[in-house]
Amino acid sequence: MSPTSDKNEHKEKAHELLKGLKEKARHLKENEFITSQISMHIKEIEDLLTSGNQQEFEKKYKEVLQKVETIEISQKSIPLARKLLWIELGYLFFLLFIGYCSFKLPNFVLWNGFLQDPILLHLQTVWFGALGGITIAIYGIYQHIQARDFDPKYELWYYCKPIMGGIFGWFVYMIYFIGLVSVQGFDNVKIHTRELPYVIAFLAGFSERFTLKMIDKLMGVLTTWEEKKSESNSKK
Repeated sequence: MSPTSDKNEHKEKAHELLKGLKEKARHLKENEFITSQISMHIKEIEDLLTSGNQQEFEKKYKEVLQKVETIEISQKSIPLARKLLWIELGYLFFLLFIGYCSFKLPNFVLWNGFLQDPILLHLQTVWFGALGGITIAIYGIYQHIQARDFDPKYELWYYCKPIMGGIFGWFVYMIYFIGLVSVQGFDNVKIHTRELPYVIAFLAGFSERFTLKMIDKLMGVLTTWEEKKSESNSKK
C-alpha cells in the first residue's frame, strides 16, 4: 500500500469519525449554550482535519467525544438523580424527625437514659456528621446534573454517604476529644466548647478528604509514638 493511499484511508476514517460525532451531538437534548459550545469544538476538529494535523485531530476528537458521551450518560441518568434526591430528602426528614422527637420527648422509652452526657454528645456528633453527609450528597447531585457529568456508577455512594457521614463525624470528633490531634487555628478554644464538636462532626461528614487527612494525622502521631517507644526500649 502506497503512502498516499494509506493517508487517504486515514482521512476517510477521520471523516467517518467526525460524521459519527456530529450525529451524536445532534441528538443531544441540551440548551443553546451547551449546544453552541460543542458545535464550536466540532468546528475546531474540522479545521484540524482540513489542515492535515492528524495528531491534534485525534486528541481533540477524543476530548470532544468523551464530553458528548458524558453528557449523554448524564441525561439518561436524570431519573436516577431525581430518585437519589428524594432518598436524600427522606434521610434529611428522618434525621430532623429524630432530632425533634429526642428534644421534645427526652424520656421516650427508645432512648431513655441515652440523652445524658457524655453519651448525648457522642450521639449529637453522629447526628451532625450524618447531616454533613446528606448535605454533600444533595449538593453533589445538583452540581453534577448542572455540570452535565452525573455518573450513575456512584449510585451506592449516595445511598451510603449519610451513614458514612455519621460514623466519620463521631470518629473525627473522638480524635480531637482524646487530644491525639490538635485543632489547628483553635488553640484558644477548648474542645468542650458547645458548638465546636458539632462543627468538627459536620465537616467530617461533609468532606471525606477532611476525614482522611485526620486519619493520616492520627496515623502519623501513632507511628511516631511507636518509634519513640521502640527507641527508648532499645536504649534500656
